[in-house]
Amino acid sequence: MREIDFLPEWYKQGKRHQRHMRRQYVALVVIFLAMVGYNLASIHRISLATAELAQFEDERARAESAFHQFNMVTKELSEMRVKADAIERIDSKIDMGAVLAEMSHIIGETVVLSRVDFLSESLADTDKGQGTVVAGVRPADAGGGPPRKTIVGDVRFRIVLTGMAVSPADVAALVCRLDDSVYFNRVHASFWRSSTVHVSARRMQDSPKPAAEAAAAQPTENIEATEFEVVCYLANCREGESR
Repeated sequence: MREIDFLPEWYKQGKRHQRHMRRQYVALVVIFLAMVGYNLASIHRISLATAELAQFEDERARAESAFHQFNMVTKELSEMRVKADAIERIDSKIDMGAVLAEMSHIIGETVVLSRVDFLSESLADTDKGQGTVVAGVRPADAGGGPPRKTIVGDVRFRIVLTGMAVSPADVAALVCRLDDSVYFNRVHASFWRSSTVHVSARRMQDSPKPAAEAAAAQPTENIEATEFEVVCYLANCREGESR
């Protein structure tokens, strides 16, 4: 049986048009919601990136400050190294007071020193077998002796003791005591010989005469003694090793 459609064509077209419009509205709403969600996600990501960028800027500022401080410390360290090198070249690395105290303890009452020489020798020349004296110190005599030299550099010290002893046995005892001390090594006597010393027989007493005339009037006595020269090295380094 054939159905009879009583609805007019214009009504059907209007319904189809309304359905089409509704589908378009739904599609537009979906697209709009998708765009809003995408914008919100983009804004969130941009915020995170901005926060990370600000954090990186803070870290960069701290790194630049640390790098600046490192450069300053490096510069100060370089200056200190230059000063340390200068001090290293000047410092002789010995305690002269302790050395003199050890010598005064070793030297007995039967020995009198007339001269003490500290001669410094370059370690490099010593290793090569060249005992070149590069610096030294000598006490000037009362009559105006040679000027005082300065002890400088990375050196070893040769000590020359010159004086008088009562007997050759006292010289040998001095050599033994120096050799037993931890301050000295390679101790040997360069020479010793008999000598005559002129001394006053008695002390000068109170007299109305001038001092020069009283001294000339004093009787003298000749005493046999031993003149010597002892050479040793200060044990501030060892051969073949750095100081």
